[in-house]
Amino acid sequence: MLRRFKIVIEYDGTNYFGWQKQKKGETIQELIERALLPLNGGRRGVRITGAGRTDAGVHALGQVAHFDMETELDPGTIKIVINANTPKDIYVTRCEEVDKSFHARFSAKRRKYIYRIARRYSPFDRLFSWCPPYELDTEKLHKCSKLVVGKREFVRFCKSTCKAKSKECVVFESFWKEGERFLEYHISANRFLQSMVRMLVGTMIEVARGRYTVEDFKNLLENKTNEVQVLTAPAKGLFLKEIIY
Repeated sequence: MLRRFKIVIEYDGTNYFGWQKQKKGETIQELIERALLPLNGGRRGVRITGAGRTDAGVHALGQVAHFDMETELDPGTIKIVINANTPKDIYVTRCEEVDKSFHARFSAKRRKYIYRIARRYSPFDRLFSWCPPYELDTEKLHKCSKLVVGKREFVRFCKSTCKAKSKECVVFESFWKEGERFLEYHISANRFLQSMVRMLVGTMIEVARGRYTVEDFKNLLENKTNEVQVLTAPAKGLFLKEIIY
């Protein structure tokens, strides 16, 4: 009997071309599907569906995926097998059987991301944060982040190659958290466009360093200007934190 399983995954995206399987390099999806082959006798590939399609270099603390498979194995054993057959920078933290109506992507109500800015450079943090070489006005970061909350078309904050038919997103939370070592940007929404979080962060940093004003950022959000350039923050500072169902 075909059964549906839900897995929660952590990964260091440094060495991968993102989540979604593609021709030009190894992806997280591809490696997990490969790890599932022994459970299927190697006869037929198992297709997994992820909740979020993280870009190349982006990390995950709580990516969620589902797959269907004919097996008598319990979820705990499936988790062990996947982890035994994937590289050490990919790890399934949880596996459970779910109803066939569950869909990792379409059943999701909210997605949460964190972007980490290092307050000073450290070789130990270089793969998991961005350290801009500027003095930053954190008050401006807080002002900008509050403007992001709500429902709007994020036309200026998505890649030109974005294929989404609608650019409308509902942002529930958007705030900066200040720590001794890091500035962390937290955002949750019903959906995200390609590179949207990185573009929001990159442009907010430009405001905080004094290149743009808070009003410039507001005009970008409202799609009222073509004179201000949107900047994209590096992938290495971004983490998919959690998927809410």
